[in-house]
Amino acid sequence: MQLELPMPRTIFSVTQITNTLSRIIEQQPQLQNVWVKGQVSNLRRPASGHIYFTLKDENSNIKSVAFRSNASRLQFVPRDGDEVLVQGRINIYAASSEYQIIVNTIEPLGIGALQRAFEELKQKLSDEGLFDAAHKKTLPMFPKKIGVITSETGAAIQDIQQQLQKRYPLAELLLYPTLVQGEYAAAQIAHAVRAINSRIDIDVLIVGRGGGSLEDLWAFNEEIVARAIFDSKIPVVSAVGHETDFTISDMVADHRSPTPSAAVEHLVPDQQELLAQLQGFRERLNRLILRRFETQHDELDALELGLSPSKRKDTIYQLSQSIDGLEAAYQKAMNDRLNVESNQLQSLAARLNGLSPLATLKRGYSICRTSSGGVVTSNQQVHVGEQLDVQLSEGNLVCTVDECL
Repeated sequence: MQLELPMPRTIFSVTQITNTLSRIIEQQPQLQNVWVKGQVSNLRRPASGHIYFTLKDENSNIKSVAFRSNASRLQFVPRDGDEVLVQGRINIYAASSEYQIIVNTIEPLGIGALQRAFEELKQKLSDEGLFDAAHKKTLPMFPKKIGVITSETGAAIQDIQQQLQKRYPLAELLLYPTLVQGEYAAAQIAHAVRAINSRIDIDVLIVGRGGGSLEDLWAFNEEIVARAIFDSKIPVVSAVGHETDFTISDMVADHRSPTPSAAVEHLVPDQQELLAQLQGFRERLNRLILRRFETQHDELDALELGLSPSKRKDTIYQLSQSIDGLEAAYQKAMNDRLNVESNQLQSLAARLNGLSPLATLKRGYSICRTSSGGVVTSNQQVHVGEQLDVQLSEGNLVCTVDECL
């Protein structure tokens, strides 16, 4: 009978086991960048500047620590009972052989936590002076090129384009498309503000989006966006689509508009009002000149009555010559002023006419409409036998569809 020899024993120290487990955890990439959701409890902030707390759910909990270097940069510091989303890495605290999260960032979950985070950041930036009126830049009266930071597929850019075409089509738009909600939106918006500031052709910048819930608008409450707007050398209009509530971006921007379309109304004049003002200036100039002539004639009549018969004739001739000279000068000044304004009006009218659909018709194009009045842009909108109205530069045609290709 052969005896079995006992297996040799490998004996580890507690430290060796802890170190081995630490190495195993550190070699797992998914554990070095984790996002964990839970409720905060037992939060402590000792004199060291670190933040300690427990993150728990219904069944488990995990120790968490934000060291001072990260804790000082947190935009949101939770309280016991807050629901949060924590990002960090997993390791083992050797002294107690407990695994823990080394926290990099903390994001609030829920309306209450978001509102508190908003109030805390608002107070912080206010204390630093980011909202002070002394830092607000003046908006240009007649911007030539307007930068827009928003979603390229959202309603905001469409509203801005339509309002600008209606009020002041001479201005150009430059869209820098970004996300306007979600995890990466704030970083994209801040990057776009800095990128547009590297250009020299932008007169003013609109940053915004359409309306939404507090969570939807949260990117415009992020510190990174607020500081990018504050650092902008280009005047910034915050146009987040909500009438009553303010975002942090609204408070730090040079001007706040309740909606994207309202931002255009604040930035550019109305072309119809400009034309009316020009006509008003012309009429006022004419009235001033006529009034001056009437005054001169009244003075001449008064002088004529006060002169002796022997001097009256010579004096009248001299005054008449003076009046003729003044009248010629005023007439020349009026004509010069009217010519300048007429040229400006013709230039503006020519540019506006270039944007008119009638100018397109004169180049040989036409507009085709259905019997209900809708503009036809695709053969899918009509059927064989249907009558269409075709608008030309001069006159209209009524056509019947024989074939759809």
